[in-house]
Amino acid sequence: WECSGHSSCCQGSLCGVKDGWCAVADLVTHASVAVLAKAGTRWRMVPIFVGGTLAPDLLSRAPALALGWVHTEIVRLPAVLTYGWDPLHQPLGMLLAAYGIALWFAEDVRRTVFLNLLGGMYLHLGLDLLQSHHGVGYLLGFPFSHWAFEFGWMGSEDSVLVAPIVALLAIWAARVRKRDADQNGRT
Repeated sequence: WECSGHSSCCQGSLCGVKDGWCAVADLVTHASVAVLAKAGTRWRMVPIFVGGTLAPDLLSRAPALALGWVHTEIVRLPAVLTYGWDPLHQPLGMLLAAYGIALWFAEDVRRTVFLNLLGGMYLHLGLDLLQSHHGVGYLLGFPFSHWAFEFGWMGSEDSVLVAPIVALLAIWAARVRKRDADQNGRT
């Protein structure tokens, strides 16, 4: 796939694919990898774990994009409103977000919810670290360090190509888990 100079979904389009599809493919990839990761476990709290893999983008990227649009199309906003969400896509921000979200759950499941959310969020970060963000990387020690890191093994737009395959594998894994549970009399 040659994309005539477009190396990122953030730069307009990728091979004719609109910006939004890159974001959707990224979310599908994160969710599907979460299902595959949970398939090898006791299969408890799968929606919470999958939600954890989606949360970093939904908590940081979605508000930044929406407010960025408001900033450019309607009224100028202070930079903190458009960039202030980034810490929620870093390890400490994920820890605090998982804790805050878990507080909304019943006390008897709160610890398990917290661990599944945090595990999903850190899986999300692990997948993102594989990508190249054109030298920007992730501030893994923020706010204590501004050292940025990423492996850069693939472009962030590559999830458009990978998402359908990983999604099909996740559907297959979920069906196998359901079939096995039905055969063993469990839900």
